[in-house]
Amino acid sequence: MNQPAASHFVTALTLGVRDVEASLAFYREALGLPLVYHVPGEIAFVQAAPGQLLALWNIASMPGEYGNVGFSPDSAPPVSLGHNVATAAEVVPLVDRALAAGATLVSAPETRSWGGTSGCVADPDGYRIDVVHNPAFSIGEDGSLTV
Repeated sequence: MNQPAASHFVTALTLGVRDVEASLAFYREALGLPLVYHVPGEIAFVQAAPGQLLALWNIASMPGEYGNVGFSPDSAPPVSLGHNVATAAEVVPLVDRALAAGATLVSAPETRSWGGTSGCVADPDGYRIDVVHNPAFSIGEDGSLTV
C-alpha cells in the first residue's frame, strides 16, 4: 500500500492536563490506548490511531511553547475527541468502560437525528470524548476517510 508522506497529516493531538499520571491511566483504561513514550509528571504519548499520537502534557509546562493556556471554571475545554467505532452496539460498552475508568457522563448513548449512535463522556480534565458510530464514516485500505 502506497501511503502519502506523514507531513500531510496531523500526527499528534496534545491535551494540556493537570495530572499526567491520572490522565495516562484514564486513556489507557478507558480507551485501551497503548503507551508510546512517557516522562513521568511531564508528558505521555499514547497511540490514538495508526500513525497518530495523543500527547498528555502537563499544562504548567505548556506556556513556554504555546503561550497562555488554561481552563475556565465554568466551561469545558474547547477541544473534543471523537472515538469512532464500527457498530452501534460498541458505543454503550465503550462509554461504560470510560465511566468505570473515571469519566463523567455528559450525554447518554442514543440514536441521533443524523442516523448514528453516540454518547459523550468527560475525561478527568473535562475534555469531551464523543463515542460515535456513524454509518456514513469509513476508512479505506489506503487510510482515506469517507463521511
